Amino acid sequence: MHTELRILLTLIGVYIPVLVSPGPNFLVVTQVAVSQSRRHAIVTALGVSSASTILAVIAATGVGILMMHFAWLQNVVRIVGGLYLAYVGVKIWRNATNPLTASSDNQQARTLLQSFWYGLTTNLSNPKSLVFFSTMFASLLTTDLPMWVRIAGVCSVSLISTTWNLSVANWFSGQRMRLAFTRAKTPISRVTACVLLVVGVKLLVNA
Repeated sequence: MHTELRILLTLIGVYIPVLVSPGPNFLVVTQVAVSQSRRHAIVTALGVSSASTILAVIAATGVGILMMHFAWLQNVVRIVGGLYLAYVGVKIWRNATNPLTASSDNQQARTLLQSFWYGLTTNLSNPKSLVFFSTMFASLLTTDLPMWVRIAGVCSVSLISTTWNLSVANWFSGQRMRLAFTRAKTPISRVTACVLLVVGVKLLVNA
């Protein structure tokens, strides 16, 4: 029992710094939060968290280790994810100079389902998430561990990810953050676009 609890605590201790460090997931949640409605930000955050849960389940069942041995499958994930992130980056860059009101009206056309998909696909193609779950997570929660340990690991990741991403969505959708974003919309949008473009291109090059 002590060994299993130590493994779970180690997993949580490693996952939290990986989760809170800025990356594509953080950028898309904050970008939606400050430029769209709180509901869209929350749904996007739930999409990101759902992807973390999916990746955790895959790794906990041993499929993550199998993926490491099938280069073609990894390449498919990289190509699809790279194209999607590059597309989103270009779209954000093109709208960077638009006034926030016009941008918001335009982006409100995005449905809640599309916002969820935005968060889901961003995290599923996030190199940082893929590396963590296919290496550290899979190596800690090996298939020889009791089932309850692996379930607890997946639930811990899901709970921590959901709590963090929903907190980010709520923080950045506040009125003060919106006013700050209005004053610095163009540079913030272009930084976000550049990060997504770089990550997307890097995925395509690696594929």
